[in-house]
Order: sequence, then C-alpha cells, then structure tokens
Amino acid sequence: MSNKIYLDHVSTTKPHKEVLDTYTKLLEKYYYNSDALYDDGVAVYRLQEEARAKIANMLNVRSDEIIFTSGASEANSMAIKGICLNSKERKHIITSIYEHSSVYNAIRQMEDKLGFEVTYLYPDDQGVIKPEKVKEALRSDTLLVSIMHVNNEIGSINDVESIAEIVKKHSGTYFHVDMTQSLGKIAINLDNIDMASFSAHKIHGLKGSGFLYKRNYIEIAPLISGGQQEFKIRGGTSNACTNIVLAKTVRMALDEMVSSAKKIKELKDYCLEELAKIDEVTINSPKNAIYNIINISTNVKSEVMMNAFNLKGIMVSSKSTCGSRENEPSRVLLSIGVDDNNAIRISFDNTNTIQEIDEFIKILKGNIKKYGRD
Repeated sequence: MSNKIYLDHVSTTKPHKEVLDTYTKLLEKYYYNSDALYDDGVAVYRLQEEARAKIANMLNVRSDEIIFTSGASEANSMAIKGICLNSKERKHIITSIYEHSSVYNAIRQMEDKLGFEVTYLYPDDQGVIKPEKVKEALRSDTLLVSIMHVNNEIGSINDVESIAEIVKKHSGTYFHVDMTQSLGKIAINLDNIDMASFSAHKIHGLKGSGFLYKRNYIEIAPLISGGQQEFKIRGGTSNACTNIVLAKTVRMALDEMVSSAKKIKELKDYCLEELAKIDEVTINSPKNAIYNIINISTNVKSEVMMNAFNLKGIMVSSKSTCGSRENEPSRVLLSIGVDDNNAIRISFDNTNTIQEIDEFIKILKGNIKKYGRD
C-alpha cells in the first residue's frame, strides 16, 4: 500500500474538519481579549461561557465546575498539585503505579518536595486496580486518591464508580480521575468524582486544549497566578477560540461514540483473530480492555519493530508517547509482569479499515521473519 497507515490514535487523533473550519472562522472574527469590556471583547467572553455551559451540560455538571486548560497533563497537575498545596494537615496520597506520567510525576513531586506519603497500588493480572485495594489503603490522613479510568498502554478499564463510592465514605478524602482515554469511548459518570481531567486532541480536537472538571466547593491553589481568568485558578489571557470550539469537539465525540465503537470493535476483533494465528505474538492487553487498544509482544525488539514498520509507512508506538524518547521502562507493562523491550501498542479509530489491518498483519509477519529471534 502506498498510503501511510496510522495505528496510533491513542497518542493523538486527526482533528475533525468541522472543528478546524469552525476554529478558523472564530480566529478571523473573535480575536479580541475575552476580558476586555468593550462590546467585541464581551462577545468573545459570552461565546466562551456558552461553550463552558454546553460542556457542563453534556457531562451533567455545573458550568462553574469546568476549568479550561491546555490539555489533560495540565489538568492533572492542576488537580493534584492544587489540592496538595491547599492542604495543611492531610499528607497521604493513593494512586496506581501505572498512571500517566503527568499524574505519576506530579505525585512524585508532592512526595519529594512537600513530604507527602504515597501509596502506589499495583494492578491485578488483568491490569485492573481493584476497588478493595483502594479501600485497604485509605487512612485518616488520606487527602487524595488518583486512579485513571482507562489505561493508555494496555487499555484496561478501572471501576472508578465503585472506587468513588468507597472514597466518598471516607470523610475529607478527594477522588481525582484521569479520563483522557475514556471520553468519547465509553460512558462517563462523574457522580461522586471530585475532579477529572480531559483532553481535546484524543477526540479529534485541537492540541493544547482540554479541561479539568472540579466540584465547585473544592478549593485548590492556582499553579498559574494572575487575574480573574478561570475562576482565579488559571491566570493569563484566555485561549478563547480554542475553548469555544472545544464544546463542538466534545459534542461530536459523544454523538459519534456508539457508531464509532461498533466499527472499531469490529476492527479490533478482526485484528485479534489475525494476531492469534501468529505463534510469535503474545497479547498483553486484558480480554476486557477498551475496544481501541491492543498491546502485543513479539520476538523482535520494540525499537527494531517500530523502525521496520515506519519504513513501510505504518505508525505504531511501543509505550506512552509522553515517554517515547526516554529510556525508562514502561511502568504499565512492568506492573503486569511484561518485559517492555519487545512490546508495541496498536490503537484504532473509525477511520481505519480492514484493508489496513491486513497490511499491518502482513508487515508484522515479515518483520518477525526478518528480525525475530528464536
């Protein structure tokens, strides 16, 4: 096949044309500062607040509980560091060992710099953080529990609703969830969840765009000091047009969720059937993983395999893209007992086809034959 094949949609997605067209039109007309008090500035402010209200309505929360950010990484830091900086007494955090680096490193910073004690939970053999493990780890001084919804490397799905119920019975403890990989893929219920992080570029939106859901009664210290923007939590001139078009991005993702899921599930099932025919392939993702992710290991080193695919115009990853240039091993794969040196991640979208899967399988077999070790 002459065209390139993109199988790394967990890393990022191509923006919807409708999103790009709307954004371009907004930039041309609404370039004014949304905090300006003249008519054109007020018009931009109103459009941004309408977008905030629309997102809140789609998630069944209040509009003053949506805080625009540059993406999920900032939202994760805002939630974790903000709540910790605001706490004088409670100094204990519970999280999982396989969180995204923006969560894991934010918590490590609280541990190293501010003296927080952290309990790192490990997943079971299906890559899931059991709610009872969270319950066992809770203490009287636990300030925060942060557990991701969908793991971005193996696709395991955590029962965050059950974890939320457990945490809410523990007075004074807050529950944060990284929902970057679940929005637009599976149903989201924010009941009993105090804070949740989201990103636009995972759902065919713009890079540098996202938001934090935070219950309005929760006080967090701002990471960016400044003016009145984002309820005085995130100072600086608002990226208004990006924030405005985010409402359309979320709406389209939710509207297309059911139809996209059906097609992507068919692609994944077909791919799994074909992978099962290759003796040298081991599936690392659990059986109940989310439908758009497959993590596999072969007898070829990850770097060699990815380079071989790249030469054929096929794009895949070996681990989270946020750590792709680092030599550190994957905490996710190590936590489930998998050697990450031979692993690659395939992630699908409704734009992929059966023909592309066939080409991927054909190249995979060729790479194994050419570079594999007995």
